[in-house]
Amino acid sequence: LKPVRVNSSSLPAFRAEAPTPGYVAAVRTRAPGAQCAAMSSRDSAVFVGLVQASAGAVGGVVATAVLQPVEVAKTRIQLTHSGDASTVRTIASIAAAEGFLGLFTGVGTKAFETGSKNFVYFYVYDGIVAIMKNRLELTSGAKLILGYVAGIVTTVSTMPLEVLATKVQAMEGGGGGSIAQARAVIASQGIQGLFRGFWYNILLCINPAIQITVFDNLKEFVLRLKKERNLSAFQAFVLGAFAKAVASTITYPLVRLKTILQAGTEPKPLQPSAPPPAEAHAKPAFVRASSTSEMMRSMSFREDVPPAVQSLWHRFVELYRGIGSTLTKSVLQAAVLYMTKDQVSDLVRKTFKVTARVFFRKSGSLKLGVTSGRPLAS
Repeated sequence: LKPVRVNSSSLPAFRAEAPTPGYVAAVRTRAPGAQCAAMSSRDSAVFVGLVQASAGAVGGVVATAVLQPVEVAKTRIQLTHSGDASTVRTIASIAAAEGFLGLFTGVGTKAFETGSKNFVYFYVYDGIVAIMKNRLELTSGAKLILGYVAGIVTTVSTMPLEVLATKVQAMEGGGGGSIAQARAVIASQGIQGLFRGFWYNILLCINPAIQITVFDNLKEFVLRLKKERNLSAFQAFVLGAFAKAVASTITYPLVRLKTILQAGTEPKPLQPSAPPPAEAHAKPAFVRASSTSEMMRSMSFREDVPPAVQSLWHRFVELYRGIGSTLTKSVLQAAVLYMTKDQVSDLVRKTFKVTARVFFRKSGSLKLGVTSGRPLAS
């Protein structure tokens, strides 16, 4: 074969066009880690939601197992209207009366509830966010609304677990366990008894919405400030703790009322008629509450102090009875959750992708061992 000479002048001329000023500006102003984010944006919303939900469920179970003693003490304190509200002394009294294992009453039910809640919540929230952020810019208000929607879906699907976990923790020895409590509730109140306090929970869906909105905004700020792609474990711990503290403080009175109702110890308001002078310092009589405002008013009074000497400030403080143990448990749980979630999500993502490469072909068909997806007749 003889080499053929080609006249380059006869070939069409190709030239690389210079990037437009707008493109250069977009690249220069791109946030740190934006290239990685652009690559990850190719993942489907289902995949993103599944990764975040799995990581959130693992983090929630770990946090629950570690902090169950504080959770039990918090529930017992919230149900009282008098006496000591110290977390440490409550834990000590439970350990003295029920033994060390009494501090872990209902840990299985609570871990299952928390893991289920986190899986559903993060799956719905991160899935919706992955879909919406490709269509519009998500502001803090939009994220708050999306978080509230995710909270409603979570409440509807997992609320019976929450009611059972509260009842088990409120009783000495666990009341026979979650199955025994479920049978007792259904026998006495029907299926609706497993959804006691439902509308309070719907209102309280704003709690995780506030928490995740505060966390996401603080996370974006820190990453921009430090020009990093991911938070460190310590940074996630601090931001998660702060976000949960803000959300818990805002919604605590309603959280306590919901816990009281789910445990079956509904607060009863004071008699509308004033007591006789001779009984002015006697323990007040109570009747069944008929509205949220009456139950809130009753919850604001201590039972071991005469109502006449309880000022508005003292009653306001009583609404936050047990806030110390709640903040201790909630803040540490959220901190451990986010610290674990951010670390686990990368591992879960890699595991899913490796599994997909092992079991699925590029075309999407399932590999079937030696047949490799081919018809057996071939």
